[in-house]
Amino acid sequence: MTTILYLHTTSEIGGSDVSLVRLVEGLNRDRYSVIVALPSDGPLVPRLRAAGARVEIMPVLLKLTSRRGAAYLATFAVNYPRAIAALVQLIRRERVGLVHTNTIHNLYGVAAARIAGVPHVWHFREIVWQSGLLRRVELTMARWWSTRIIVTSNAIAGMYGAERSWPVQLVRVPNGVEADRFSPGDGSRVRAELNVTAGQPLVGIVCRLDAWKGVDDFLEAAAEVAVADHEAAFAVIGGPIIGQESYEDALKTRARELGLGGRVRFSGWRYSPAEMPDVHRALDVLVLASREPEPFGLVLLEAMATAKPVIATAHGGPLDIVEDGRTGDLVPPADPPSMARAIIALLRDPVRCARLGARGRERVLEHYTAEQYVAGVEAVYRELVA
Repeated sequence: MTTILYLHTTSEIGGSDVSLVRLVEGLNRDRYSVIVALPSDGPLVPRLRAAGARVEIMPVLLKLTSRRGAAYLATFAVNYPRAIAALVQLIRRERVGLVHTNTIHNLYGVAAARIAGVPHVWHFREIVWQSGLLRRVELTMARWWSTRIIVTSNAIAGMYGAERSWPVQLVRVPNGVEADRFSPGDGSRVRAELNVTAGQPLVGIVCRLDAWKGVDDFLEAAAEVAVADHEAAFAVIGGPIIGQESYEDALKTRARELGLGGRVRFSGWRYSPAEMPDVHRALDVLVLASREPEPFGLVLLEAMATAKPVIATAHGGPLDIVEDGRTGDLVPPADPPSMARAIIALLRDPVRCARLGARGRERVLEHYTAEQYVAGVEAVYRELVA
């Protein structure tokens, strides 16, 4: 049996965190045992333990970010050797056979694995656009030191430029969803909680409230839709990230300015990951409005698996997931009028909505199930530990 050490940078619940849980849940336990190293306690910890992982809390593993300024990066650099030493000790003590870094923003795994003499898999789940210097450092380290680089979308691989310049060890393994759990069904409970009546159109965006997610564009589009469809209601499902709580207040203020005060429901962090199938079942249309390229777009798979039509901005991961006009509609980023026209067209054509939803679920079953995702990662493991 091979022991795999996973490294992750947060203990919160987001797209990459849920994908890590799905991977740990689905691994063949006759072949692999799992240790996950996290920098702190949080809601991700009990989910990983329930999935069968042993969790090591290691505060020495500082999160790599350029948002906190040069002083923080200096602290990260000074602390780096101590963190590597702690990981090497863990790898040797537990006889770890493979290190899997679950995010691009973690520079510890590649160095610790190299020193300990074990294979390293670096899982890229992000597109780095915040810092050009940080992007170059991460991509260069991965190219020269990682045994394998897993990307979830062509958009992420595109950080290396044209396909001919991709590292030879790069493989694409898309994320997946549990198609039996995310399936068509009754969303009446969530609709009642959001005070939406039966038959009333409900258009939603499901994301954390970060500026680049385009929630303000969604609200601008909703204002146009509200004029065309006096019954339509709108839902913003998700809450702010730590340190950006004021953004939620700004969005609510903007909704009132647009005359949407009684038409938009802000759920905050009311719904847990376990409740997301019911959230998608409650919606008539799911919108992904990200202004920056979405690295993947897991929420699209969740909605498509429940047979709901989706509208997404036409860049990043959605270009892989959505077949424009067949399983959903793609619109230009940062273009609320185009988004509004796409929403209005769907609300006025329930037959097309049903057709897009059905084809979307078929696409998930064919390409994006959790089982296919786990099988793709395990294929990489088998090659490396043979």
